[in-house]
Amino acid sequence: MANLIKDTQVLYDARGKKSHVVLPYDKYKKLIERLEDAEDIQLMKEVENEVGIPWEEAKKKIRRRKR
Repeated sequence: MANLIKDTQVLYDARGKKSHVVLPYDKYKKLIERLEDAEDIQLMKEVENEVGIPWEEAKKKIRRRKR
């Protein structure tokens, strides 16, 4: 993660408060990927203990909805 911070610039407003960050586009893309991965992991943790249904039963339900 520290490598993503390298080459970034922090911009300040007129009051001297941090207001924006400028970073190279490739680092921005990597940061977004990591955030998406973290979100996916969180979602997987939320459903890991849920009970699923067999695939055949799921297919039948889908077919019934299409009718």
